[in-house]
Amino acid sequence: MRLSDEGAPAEIARLLAAELAEAPFRVPDPESETSGEGAPVFELRLPSREHGRELLVLLWPSLQRVDVRLGASTWTLKRVSSVELYPGVEVLFRREDPPAILFVSVEGRVALVA
Repeated sequence: MRLSDEGAPAEIARLLAAELAEAPFRVPDPESETSGEGAPVFELRLPSREHGRELLVLLWPSLQRVDVRLGASTWTLKRVSSVELYPGVEVLFRREDPPAILFVSVEGRVALVA
């Protein structure tokens, strides 16, 4: 699936058993002068069992971008070309060029391979 596919944020949240909400900010529309317009950004919140903290995943479908935040640490993958769902295990965000993979597990673990 692609990050921009309709329903993709909900499917990702469901697999991770994460709380899904639209973020209080949007990707600005450069052609609009009205604030609040633009593409939605989605927040997923889930516990990181290993770290005992909340993991925040920001999905930016219109930018093909994913940010993951845990405490003061952040992982970002831009130009996401596909999303792979592995039920009970993880979500894999893939970039083709240059190759990179961002993993988010159902346990709240994160890895970025570039």
